[in-house]
Amino acid sequence: MLSYLTDQITQISGDPAMIIKNWRRFAFMLAMIGVTQYILLCSIAMIFYPGGTELDPNASGYTFLLNQMSDLGRTESLSGEKNHISMILFMIAVIFVNIAFSPFYLAMTSFFSKKRVFCYLAAISELISAIFGISIAFFPVDLFPTAHLTVTLMFSIFFAVALCLIVNPIISNSVFPNRYGYVVIFYVSILAFYIVLVSMGVNLSSKQGIMILATGQKIIIYSGFICIFFLAIGAYLRYNKINTGDSKFQLR
Repeated sequence: MLSYLTDQITQISGDPAMIIKNWRRFAFMLAMIGVTQYILLCSIAMIFYPGGTELDPNASGYTFLLNQMSDLGRTESLSGEKNHISMILFMIAVIFVNIAFSPFYLAMTSFFSKKRVFCYLAAISELISAIFGISIAFFPVDLFPTAHLTVTLMFSIFFAVALCLIVNPIISNSVFPNRYGYVVIFYVSILAFYIVLVSMGVNLSSKQGIMILATGQKIIIYSGFICIFFLAIGAYLRYNKINTGDSKFQLR
């Protein structure tokens, strides 16, 4: 998939006029590549993480159930060792995925004529989310714990709002099958459940509490990004179908 998308972007980027004409296709592919590189680079960063958890600084390597995603961006791991490789990979992944998502919602407006305002609001929300998301890379949790938690929270809020806003046009239109909207609703439901679970009072000093927080965090992040990936695939296929004339719909 990544190789195919890269080849497509290479073909488009070879002609500046093609980029302008097919900017929507480029935006959809960019969103898919953004998700792919995030998962790939973070997975590699986990391999290079020196070690240490909140409960056990002597733990070896990255523990998926006990380490936070933010631990990858630390300047020093919880074991006290330098964490340069993981930090750089994490920074690249976070910055690129947020940049990659920014044109996506704006490109989605072309499919919806009656409720385009929801797409514009989603695009604005995503832009704000991207600003906070990129800031995560520049506020390592070990150096700026308060700032890191603040920008992470704001990123999560505006990211979720953007997805919620895009549901209405998808569900109320025949341009996209409703399953794309249902995927978003499913993700928002998972997010709401996680927020309620954490709000009920998770003991962060216990192993069980840290496992709930760390595992839940990864589920939320990965499911949210995969949700965007799924929407981008649908938009990409729909865009191609419309441009080949195999559709009664036209781009707006």
